[in-house]
Amino acid sequence: MQTFYLSSYAKPSLGGMATGSSTHGYGHWMPENVELRRAWLSHLLDKAKPEIPQKLRDGKENPVDTLRKLIENNSTLYMLAHSMFDEVPEKPPYDRDPTTLKKQVRNYKTMLYLFNTLLTEVPEYFLLDNPDVPGGLIGFPFNIIVDWPMGTSSGRQFFLDHRVNECLKNILNKWNEFLSDPTAGGRGKDGGNKALRDAGWSSDAAIKQLEKKANDATPGSTRKFTDLFVHPKDGTQENFFNYPHWDAFFTRKFKENVRPIADAAVVNACESFPLSFDTDVSSRTTFWLKGTPYSLYDMLGATQDPRVSGYVDKFVGGTVYQAFLSADSYHCWNAPVTGRVVYQSLIDGTYFAETAAAGFGGSSGPDPAGPDVSQRYITHIAARGVLIIDTNVDGGSQIGLVGFLPVGMSEVSTCQWEDSTAEGNTITQGDLIGAFHSGGSTHCLIFERKYARKLNFNPKAQYPEIATVNLAVNSALATL
Repeated sequence: MQTFYLSSYAKPSLGGMATGSSTHGYGHWMPENVELRRAWLSHLLDKAKPEIPQKLRDGKENPVDTLRKLIENNSTLYMLAHSMFDEVPEKPPYDRDPTTLKKQVRNYKTMLYLFNTLLTEVPEYFLLDNPDVPGGLIGFPFNIIVDWPMGTSSGRQFFLDHRVNECLKNILNKWNEFLSDPTAGGRGKDGGNKALRDAGWSSDAAIKQLEKKANDATPGSTRKFTDLFVHPKDGTQENFFNYPHWDAFFTRKFKENVRPIADAAVVNACESFPLSFDTDVSSRTTFWLKGTPYSLYDMLGATQDPRVSGYVDKFVGGTVYQAFLSADSYHCWNAPVTGRVVYQSLIDGTYFAETAAAGFGGSSGPDPAGPDVSQRYITHIAARGVLIIDTNVDGGSQIGLVGFLPVGMSEVSTCQWEDSTAEGNTITQGDLIGAFHSGGSTHCLIFERKYARKLNFNPKAQYPEIATVNLAVNSALATL
């Protein structure tokens, strides 16, 4: 058994570690500054109208109203929707004292009013009027709205309900339509670009943060945005590089040679920060309890597709590496190995579920960023993709089966595969294979036991406590 060490950043509320596990409890999907979050929420409340139209401007059913009707026509969900707000403690930092918190989401109806407002809003780089207080990325706007209620006992039940998650999926898909619309819902041919600029993305602070995040992954780099990323012709900071809408910006590609493909058996599939590295993973275990051990049967979706069971058996006793993508990082996925795709799927799941250890009952109190402490947990239940690659083919990487799981977090409701990843196709290391849409997320790589023992993993992946910045996509994750 290999020895691992607990990161100094790891949060005690994880409740102990799984066997052969090291974890890193660190993430920045929402601003660390609680006051900034409160100010943004107050700003959103000022814009929200106390109404939920049955129809949207395009004449289609409003999915937010569908969720309202589900809640109000089901006694159990109606009870949980009320209780999850009532159960939020009235003490700092989640108190209801108007002297410390000007406005707050107090009930499920206000939550729905805000959801309805966000259907036509892009995630903001929010800047306060006070120049002495730095702005920040509001990468998970929906998550901020439900941040405290999702950490209550009733909230955990509410956000695990499959009917609620079906409604949330429809809400988030409708939001994604807006985020991919160059007219921003009929606001003119440059409406999508104007929405980005109005949301603060062309500000000096936002550009500096995006440049820093990309440059930090390759020490010594000082490239400017236009040297790092592909953008439409005639793009400048003033017109936010001519991106036509949020999704074009969010799924932006690196320019050629900015992220060269390393000479390695396995390269990083995502530009991401190491979270955990587990050996001797189990076929099926109690992933929702102490230590949140990985449960392959649930992760790979064998509960929904019996074809997966044989692959689960292959990975038993193997290794899982998990890393997360912050909302200001590159969000496309590149092939970690060369081989033939033997299985591909997309799995519907939860959006705002979190483990009890991350809620108000946790030993360290609630996780202020919701999904952070729950990342291992949600790999088993959240909306996610599964790709299994056989590398033992002619020209392949020759390290057996390799699994890749992109996992949606909160409102990251879309995991999208490239057509090249269809079953039977061969993918080449470094190829673009898919992307997340909307916000930050997390992912796992899974290796068979006998091949994992032949791999020399990047120490920052194997011991996440020594990682300080993202590991660059396409950089070496493991060598033979």
